[in-house]
Amino acid sequence: MRSNDRKILIGKLGKPHGVKGYLYLHYYGDDLSVLDSYESLSLKNSESLSIEKMFTKGDRLIIKFNEFNDRDSVEFLRNKELFILEGDLPALEDGETYLYQLEGMIVKNLENQVLGKVKGMFGTKSNEVLIVESSYESIDDKERLLPYVKPDVVKDVDLVNKIITVEWLESY
Repeated sequence: MRSNDRKILIGKLGKPHGVKGYLYLHYYGDDLSVLDSYESLSLKNSESLSIEKMFTKGDRLIIKFNEFNDRDSVEFLRNKELFILEGDLPALEDGETYLYQLEGMIVKNLENQVLGKVKGMFGTKSNEVLIVESSYESIDDKERLLPYVKPDVVKDVDLVNKIITVEWLESY
């Protein structure tokens, strides 16, 4: 179920670019075109921002907000995290999930052994990786890194019961 006021981290602002209020943005998503569709973005303190313009330079994304027009005014945004509201996320097809929804879910293998719960994730060039930490239900105290690869490793994601089923042996 989606919340209209839960904030979802989408990126981190970098240093200013030029003198007209542009900034670098390290965007955590894959599809840059989605950024234009967001009604507004916000900082952690809920300050609302709207995109005036954005473009790429090489492999870097540069963004300008309507609220700022010079380098000095955007300097305080350096290294700030950028959020959207969960309710503003595009709808997904059946069977699809946003990665943030996986945090805190229990991870079980095909033998019904609890490997732990999802603490976080990080991306590699080929796929996302789940960081699975031990929990009071888990079979041991190991922290595991599991590739988020469907259907080879991840067999099922049950958002209702908050369980991810994986093909992953206890000994891995």
